[in-house]
Amino acid sequence: MMMAVTAMMLPACKVDTLKSVRDLQQKVSLVQVAGGRVDLNPTNVVIDKQNNVLRKPLGIALSGLAGNAGFTIDVSLDFNTVPDGAEKFSPAECYLSDSTARGESITQVMVPAGRSQQAFYLNITRAAIEAHRGKPTAVTLKIAHSSKYMINEQNASALISINMPDFGSRKIDVTDQYIKNASFAREPGTTARFANLADWITNDAMAKSRPTGAGFDANVGYLGIERWGSYDSPIINGKIYQTIQLAPGHYVAEVSMKKVAADKDSYFVVASGAGLPDASGIAGAIATTAIDNSRNNAVMVTAFDIASAEPVSLGFLINIDKGVEKIIQANQIRLFSIRGLFD
Repeated sequence: MMMAVTAMMLPACKVDTLKSVRDLQQKVSLVQVAGGRVDLNPTNVVIDKQNNVLRKPLGIALSGLAGNAGFTIDVSLDFNTVPDGAEKFSPAECYLSDSTARGESITQVMVPAGRSQQAFYLNITRAAIEAHRGKPTAVTLKIAHSSKYMINEQNASALISINMPDFGSRKIDVTDQYIKNASFAREPGTTARFANLADWITNDAMAKSRPTGAGFDANVGYLGIERWGSYDSPIINGKIYQTIQLAPGHYVAEVSMKKVAADKDSYFVVASGAGLPDASGIAGAIATTAIDNSRNNAVMVTAFDIASAEPVSLGFLINIDKGVEKIIQANQIRLFSIRGLFD
C-alpha cells in the first residue's frame, strides 16, 4: 500500500520540479552589450540633430522558457566607474531615456507582459561632445532591483566608452558643387602652349603676359605660369580666380602644387565679393596663403570661415617681376566643407 502511495506522488513532484527549473531560468539582462562593454562609433549611434543629442539604442531582455508576466527594473549610470585615462561624463551631459520620440529621462524600464525585450536609450548631449573633444570618455550602465525576475549578474552592467576624436568634424568634398574646372584645363579652342584657363577669370595683367594668354601650360597639361628669362613680360598683380556663392560655414581649399620657384608677393587668396585684391591690399582678404618655394610638390592648404551667405572670390594672385627662371604650377584644387557632428 505504501508503495502505491509513493508511486502516485512521484508524478506530482516531477511536475513541480520542472516548473521550478523553468522559473529559475528566467533572468533579466542588458542587451546590445558585448562582453560588458559598448564602444560607441558614428555607425552604431543615432545623431538627433533636432534635440542636439547622440543616442545609443540599448535594451532589457528576459530569457527563459516561460512567458513574461510583466516587470520593471531600475537602470542607472555610474559616472565614477571609468577606466584609467578616460574622462568622466557629468549627469548633465549623459542620461538615459525611454524609447519614445519624447526621449524623457528615466530611472526605470518597464517590460510589458508578453514581451521579452524593451528598448531604451543612452543620450550624450552636444555640449558633452564639445566639452570632451578629442578625449576618450566613459560611463558605466547598471541594472538593479527587478520587480519579478532574477537579474543575470553577468549582464547587469556595461562600460560605455566613446572615443571623441571619432565624433569630430567631418570633411566633406564640395568641389563639384562650387568649383568649375578644378583640374585647370585650357580654354576650349586654344592650341598654343600658353593659354587662359577654362572657367577661370584671368585679368589683363596675367592674360597679356603672354601673346596667347596665360594660366595653362601645354607642356604640363595644367596650370603653369612662368617668367623664364628677361625676354618674358613681368607679371604684376596677375590674377586667376572664380567668384562663387558660399553658404555660411568653415571651409578648406587644398591646391596640389607642382613645381614652384616663386618670386615674392604671390598668394592663394580668398576674398569677399567679385575679384581679388592687389598684393598691397591682401590684409583685407578673408584668407591668404603665401606661395613660396616651400610649396614645391606640396598640397597648399587654406582654411577660412564664411559668416553669412555671400559671393566669395578665390584663386591666385601672382607677382613675378623681380627675377627670372620663376615658375608656379598646380594641377588640382579641392574645396571642402568642414562640418560638426550636428551640422
